[in-house]
Amino acid sequence: MCVLGAAALLAGCKNADPVFDTELVVESAPTPGASVSLNNQPYGVTPLRVRGLPPGPVFVEVTLEGFKRAYETYTVPDKGSKTVTLTMPQLVGEVTIESEPPNATVYLDQGTPLGVTPLKALKLPEGVHTIEVHRDKYEPMSETIEVKADYKYTKLFTLKARGSRLEVFSTPTSAAIYLNNALQAEKTPARIPVNTGTYTVGVYKAGYIMGEEVVTVGPAADATVNLILKEGAVPQGMVLIPAGDFIMGTDDKSPDERPKRTVFVESFYIDKYEVTNVEYKEFFATHTYPKGQDEYPVTGVTWEQATEFAQLAKRRLPTEIEWEKAARGTDEREYPWSNAWDPGLVNFNDGGLNPRALPVGKFRGGASPYGCLDMAGNVYEWTSSWYAAYPGNTEIVKEYGQVFRVLRGGSFKTGSFEARCITRRYDLMTNKRDDYGFRCAADVESVSPAKVPGK
Repeated sequence: MCVLGAAALLAGCKNADPVFDTELVVESAPTPGASVSLNNQPYGVTPLRVRGLPPGPVFVEVTLEGFKRAYETYTVPDKGSKTVTLTMPQLVGEVTIESEPPNATVYLDQGTPLGVTPLKALKLPEGVHTIEVHRDKYEPMSETIEVKADYKYTKLFTLKARGSRLEVFSTPTSAAIYLNNALQAEKTPARIPVNTGTYTVGVYKAGYIMGEEVVTVGPAADATVNLILKEGAVPQGMVLIPAGDFIMGTDDKSPDERPKRTVFVESFYIDKYEVTNVEYKEFFATHTYPKGQDEYPVTGVTWEQATEFAQLAKRRLPTEIEWEKAARGTDEREYPWSNAWDPGLVNFNDGGLNPRALPVGKFRGGASPYGCLDMAGNVYEWTSSWYAAYPGNTEIVKEYGQVFRVLRGGSFKTGSFEARCITRRYDLMTNKRDDYGFRCAADVESVSPAKVPGK
């Protein structure tokens, strides 16, 4: 505390005999440390004790950064001590703090909790402040702001989820790992940093059948996949359709789907997914597509282009009989998943303004009995078959013959009728559309478990 004599008003804290036997004690509220002026002369900081002031009126003023100045005229007594307290209103600004997602904890100046977002119209003292926002499983964020009196400020913190991790194990080990069909650099066992989302995790090793599991990884969370592979020679990225009978066609829908009949099919392999952009580009370097659409089905291909790709990949296009069995199974179902239409299991034209293809394998619940994805909707798929009458169908149709090739499965542009396993579409081999794609097949005796392009 600084003790001053009246004769030393401007001399600071020096020993001096008081001229008058008086004392004035100046305090400030709500905090000490305010600068004090007496009759416009600076004296020091509160709490301040001044001795030897002449009796009578004295003008007292206190100032402190962040507070409104306070002043008052007091009377110094003829003798003795007098204590005066000046209250300084705090200068405040109005701050609104929001976060996405909400319910984040907000701290002021490295530790003082303010509450959880959204915080509306907070009153903060004038000055420079650090706002910190914390939420479980998200990266903390902070920002420094300068608050001024009567200042209104709104800040939105867009929080970023903490990194997550996917742990992949397999028996046997040292198997290749695929996330959403994209080959990873790691082999099992592996811990792979990933973003929040749902992943199809595939594991493959030569001499074994590829295993898959769908897993959802949350913010700042770890998810574990442990796949036990079965021995087998199924080529990577394909499924085995076993030999046997199935019911093909129907008698009560389109004329070209008649008659319903039992057909025996030898065992064969077929791609689990439609051929993607990144796979197609492996053989056709000039193929271009939008960034981020590696795992979208290749579209805009003719039958001739699809056939050429299959040959280069040492595969072939499936016949429409093979295609229908792979999609329909042996229980005469209408859609790959069942006889009941379910719009949540297929990419079709639901009346939206901009129907488009989606990444392969997105609709896991729409798998066929053998595990093939997107055999309803997404893109039409070329087959190797001519558009011809089924055996026993005696109707004369001018399009029948060796002019048009058959496409199957419907597309993102078509409705539920075209998405049936039995619907036939036909077109010239040289024609292409932005909803034409394909998948490959292979004979069991002619294929080895070698690498499938992009798989």
